[in-house]
Amino acid sequence: MKYLDMLTKLGVGNAHPGGYEKTLLQLEKYPLQAGSKVLEVGCGTGRTACLLAEQGCEVTALDIRPEMLDKARIRAQTLELTVRFVEGDACSLPFEEGEFDIVLVESVTNFTDTSKAVSEYNRVLRPGGKLFDREVIRWKKMPAKAERALCDFYGVKGLLSMEEWQHTLESQGFTAVSSDDVVPFPPYMWEDAIRHPDPVKLADHAILMDPQVWRLSSEYDQLMEKYYEYLGYAVFMGTKASGVN
Repeated sequence: MKYLDMLTKLGVGNAHPGGYEKTLLQLEKYPLQAGSKVLEVGCGTGRTACLLAEQGCEVTALDIRPEMLDKARIRAQTLELTVRFVEGDACSLPFEEGEFDIVLVESVTNFTDTSKAVSEYNRVLRPGGKLFDREVIRWKKMPAKAERALCDFYGVKGLLSMEEWQHTLESQGFTAVSSDDVVPFPPYMWEDAIRHPDPVKLADHAILMDPQVWRLSSEYDQLMEKYYEYLGYAVFMGTKASGVN
């Protein structure tokens, strides 16, 4: 079992850096206009997608995992919200060029071929459209052993610095690239679930009897306790250049 398998079984709706609270604060600071065509890449169990629909956006939510999409559909049905859910890969988005006003991502690009995914975000945005991508960053230089342990656990190729993320967006055609909410990882991540409990419970029924899940969860806690000081997160923003098709 891998990290993303664990999140799927737990039905976690706020696994991205900063949790649901950071999503709420981001949308308060950078509100999306009602009626905007929004693509959320890597929607997971659909908590952010449903929030966007509740705020009046026309939401398409994509995930590569059908089990996650099943849970996201249950959430939308439970909350009586309209969201278009699509199975697909961030590196090969099944949409036309210029289809969306906004692409929103929360801790997904790190798990892909980063440059390829960012290029796809740019392709499906209309000219002048905006990308908001919240990702884990390498906060400071870390020992090779720490980076190897973190990358192996998360299943990623590497951890990018602020400068490397900025360069990636710019190299794939985004302009006016900027960042916000640049902070180090907290020593504990559970406070968000207490402050913002998920009203729709989507954990697998047999989760309490699955030793793999709890073993991996314990491994995660130990890894974060040991290496959290090397990690941070930020939201990166970029605009698709006008006149680009």
